[in-house]
Amino acid sequence: MTSQFLRYATIPIALITLTSQSAFAQSGHIGVIGGATFSTLNGLKSVDQRTGAMGGLSLVLPLGGSVSLQPEALFVTKGARGPVSSSSDGLAIKYAQVPVLLRFSSTRASVIVPHVYVGPYFGLQIDCTVKGSTGSCNDLPGVSTKTVDVGGIAGAGIDLNVGGLVLTGGARYDFGVSKVVEFKTSSVSESARNGAFAIYAGLAVGFGKK
Repeated sequence: MTSQFLRYATIPIALITLTSQSAFAQSGHIGVIGGATFSTLNGLKSVDQRTGAMGGLSLVLPLGGSVSLQPEALFVTKGARGPVSSSSDGLAIKYAQVPVLLRFSSTRASVIVPHVYVGPYFGLQIDCTVKGSTGSCNDLPGVSTKTVDVGGIAGAGIDLNVGGLVLTGGARYDFGVSKVVEFKTSSVSESARNGAFAIYAGLAVGFGKK
């Protein structure tokens, strides 16, 4: 499992290397972000949103003009509440997630910089539990979860530049394209993809030329 995550993590590292010359010719920043997730399992009937958490590292590497590369390394909780299992609290699925995002920012010289971004993510499941129970998701009869979660992210935010520090905040939506859980019993045969809305804030340190 660790080797798989390291394989995915090499994607943003390779992109950082390829773009380092243009990145350090302009200003970028590196820092931490954290926030709340509101997730569901798309494709299942009669489920409710689950509230979870997200957090990790975010790096912004300018590519020129208004365009930047934004690779991240995150831990994210997804899943859903409702009658998806014998527990009314449903499933809580934790992922190590590596998004690689293309970011578009305002080019006006300002303390406040709005931005939007979009791109793929690669997730590796590190834990899946049935809330209200001591068992794992795969201990439930007819339940099977997938190790890898692949999807996309679209979001927007605002950066506040204060000296060499960058305060950031925003909102995003993760839309899964791979099936992450299957339910097969004598009366039910369903599969689901992740979907998660998140709000977050962060603090970063600037680097490079302005």
